Amino acid sequence: MRKKIQKATAVALAATMTVGLAACGGGSETKETGKTEKEEKSTSTVEVNGTGYPITSEEITVTAAGPMPSGCEDWTQLAVIEEYAKRLGIRLDCELFQTDWETQLTLKVAGDELPDLLMGAGMNVSDVNEWGGEGYFLDLSKYLDLMPNLSAYFEEYPEMKAYCTTSEGNIYGLPRMKVDMTDRLTRSFINRQWLENLNLEVPTTLDEYYDVLVAFKEQDANGNGDPNDEVPLLFTSPTGGYDAIEKTFLDAFGIFTSDPKYILQADENNKVELANISDTYKEYLKFMNKLYEEGLMEQEAFTITGEEITTRQQDDIYGSMGCGSAPFVMANKDISYDANWVALSGLTTDIHPERETSIASPVQNSILVAVNANTQYPEAMARFLDYFYTDEGIVSAVRGYEGVTFDWVEDEMLGVKVPEMKVPDGYSSGEEFRYKGAVLNESLNLVEKNADRQAMFDATKEVLDDPAFVEKYGWASLVISAFKTEGITGVDAYPVVSYTSEEIEQRNAVHKDITTYLEQAKAQFITGELDVEKDWDTYVSTVEQMNLERLMEIEQAAYDRYISTKA
Repeated sequence: MRKKIQKATAVALAATMTVGLAACGGGSETKETGKTEKEEKSTSTVEVNGTGYPITSEEITVTAAGPMPSGCEDWTQLAVIEEYAKRLGIRLDCELFQTDWETQLTLKVAGDELPDLLMGAGMNVSDVNEWGGEGYFLDLSKYLDLMPNLSAYFEEYPEMKAYCTTSEGNIYGLPRMKVDMTDRLTRSFINRQWLENLNLEVPTTLDEYYDVLVAFKEQDANGNGDPNDEVPLLFTSPTGGYDAIEKTFLDAFGIFTSDPKYILQADENNKVELANISDTYKEYLKFMNKLYEEGLMEQEAFTITGEEITTRQQDDIYGSMGCGSAPFVMANKDISYDANWVALSGLTTDIHPERETSIASPVQNSILVAVNANTQYPEAMARFLDYFYTDEGIVSAVRGYEGVTFDWVEDEMLGVKVPEMKVPDGYSSGEEFRYKGAVLNESLNLVEKNADRQAMFDATKEVLDDPAFVEKYGWASLVISAFKTEGITGVDAYPVVSYTSEEIEQRNAVHKDITTYLEQAKAQFITGELDVEKDWDTYVSTVEQMNLERLMEIEQAAYDRYISTKA
């Protein structure tokens, strides 16, 4: 009999859930037990086809639960529900929650009331592995012979397999994969119009970048007649939302990361170290302090809000920035605004003369889907999930089906066909139809891969830089163009790794305090409250005294397992 989680435990677990699929970073909090108290057994009487579609000999209904997809109003009216039943033989009976999904999830686990499928779940991988080890979730590793498409992705992206596979070899859930490179490259930009106004070139070194910022500050770069209203660099804290350019600067010093708050690096011997206390990071802080002291950086960097930035940018006052979305988004303008910008990539320093840029892991740091270990249809569910690793399944998750919800149209600039959503009566746009009437957006989107983004990487730099192309594709064309600049190479950032149950408990006790102190000290070094030269040794000593040695032992063990599983 399976052990049940008590209600008190459920409440505690709810407080630790990680919901939100945009999360990224170098590590994840993973508990592994590997001790399944009951073996999953198929109780299905429905014949499951080993290949081809439909999946089952007759239509079956499976229950599913998850957060309500953004924009969705009535899941029963979504076109894909009927299409999955027709094409795959799987009819979904959904229970979707507008709010408080994480609490609902833990209560379902605690009450042993899990549906056949959890989707769009955004679950912390630590919880999934713990619950899976206790017999709540199906071990998909036992069904990989029915999942050739997933297996192919494991082969192509071993970091994905390493992320969701426990040290005992179990797979209790699957993450979302962002294979499009545009989503994995740093989005840092410099104002193209300002460069042209001052007859300046796009900088290739950090020294050249500094000179550009000085010119922006001193020479009325926006051309409005006021030489004092320009802010050369928009850099903010993570809460401000425009800190992405920090990764571009760190690249210039040879520090490659997806998480500037807590930077782990592994050397050529696979030794893991905290880069935030390295001599190289010290040089980075000196550079940032120089920008701040000379008025080249937003002086309210650590207090300004995203809303304040959007308001200010209406007056065209920022010369360079990094943002998670696009320039037009931060300025609340149409996509054509992106043509005013050019992407930055591969800046160099004397410390790091190579033109390199970090590439984030394709693995998103949460579990998107998991299957109830007690489902009547384990084989059918395995094949159902595998479908979303096919080209058709990938498109169906976000667009639906050709002729039903969208039509393939030729993109003349890229020379590929892209899906164009239909606009049925009662809908104002294709996007409105997509969210409200077509698909379970994000719920089963296990692989993010777009034909146009893929084609962009095959386009020449001349095409990518064409003004008409930029006007149409905006920031994506800018970022890809910068990456494809001759001489620039990509470097994988530190991967997403997992931890044992014993490690996670000890890690949590140390990691949060250290990360908080690192962010506090960084702000103080940049603004000059702390002196980079005089206070550096005290800073390093403080971090070391916060049980850093034990934290690095945990990180090393997790990284070693990652390397072993990936191989």
